Amino acid sequence: MGLDIEYLDGQTPLNEEEKDGLLISLITTRGELDEAEQRNVEEAMLWLRQRRKRFTGSEILTEQFICNLHIKMLSGVWR
Repeated sequence: MGLDIEYLDGQTPLNEEEKDGLLISLITTRGELDEAEQRNVEEAMLWLRQRRKRFTGSEILTEQFICNLHIKMLSGVWR
């Protein structure tokens, strides 16, 4: 019989597979990862707002735009 540990929300440790590709080795829990990803998402939203021109639907729905946005949202956390 092993220990039955109950973690509070956000305290769940990341396993080695979940850590693979992380740029920040100090991230060890789900909560820390969520916080780091949220900061990047917020920075990406600021990037979108700071753009002088408004994006058209045809610009937003391109593979290039989606890839660029994805990079802005996750590049500070993931390889």
